[in-house]
Amino acid sequence: MGTCGIAAGAREVMEAFLDELAVRKMDAHVATTGCIGMCSKEPLVDVQQGNEPRITYGNVSPSMVPRIIDEHLVGGKMVSEWAVGRLVKEA
Repeated sequence: MGTCGIAAGAREVMEAFLDELAVRKMDAHVATTGCIGMCSKEPLVDVQQGNEPRITYGNVSPSMVPRIIDEHLVGGKMVSEWAVGRLVKEA
């Protein structure tokens, strides 16, 4: 939720996630961050489930939210064509 993200539509993307999660009655932790220096990829969304790698999606729009929830959160599969990063925790 840095200036670049907000200008690119991050508020609307966050609202879409919160609305979709509420409709589906899914319990998820949603947090905001500041700029990470990838302004050209904003809005960015990180998805992390348990000990799985953190996946960063770039140029996310509200219309992409249902698919990210369906495929990644529910199905456990990264939406690879929208992913811009993958961070694996070291043991």
